[in-house]
Amino acid sequence: IEGPMLYSKEAAPESWPWVLAGQVEDFPHNGGVAVKHGKEEVAVFHLPGQVDEDGRWLCVQNLCPHKQVRAISRGLVGVRPDGQITLADPVYKSIYDLRTGSGMSHANLNLSTFQVKVDEQGQVLVKLPPADQMADSFARQSREAADKKDFKPPPRGSHPDIQVPRAPKNGVNLEW
Repeated sequence: IEGPMLYSKEAAPESWPWVLAGQVEDFPHNGGVAVKHGKEEVAVFHLPGQVDEDGRWLCVQNLCPHKQVRAISRGLVGVRPDGQITLADPVYKSIYDLRTGSGMSHANLNLSTFQVKVDEQGQVLVKLPPADQMADSFARQSREAADKKDFKPPPRGSHPDIQVPRAPKNGVNLEW
């Protein structure tokens, strides 16, 4: 799905709730975890070695904008010499700026970003839109991208370009 990200942590409305993602100890150091939010998922990353507070906990959509695979949380996190935190998609190897969600290897592929905080009880909280709103927004974005490319999924059952011979059984034609 090409184009701008749907959500940006800088533009998150005050009305969005802080959603519990887990306890600090639930998150691996220098890695990510997928967190379910209704029908969607976000990827929360814990980078305790970061000097800047805004780089210790980061959250992006867990849905790969390239092929819509829910694998971003398993991506490879890196830090460039200039301090930029990067994330490589574990399947398609697209590279993103983990702080901003901006596509680096493909400028038109971007990840939505969300605010993260840790409270005094060690709970990791993510500021997210209501679950149904988030699901509807991602579904609409996917439909619009498919319409723009005139993508039509094959009919259910079998692909029209693949012919599978079906031999009659007891004189009954098995074609449907």
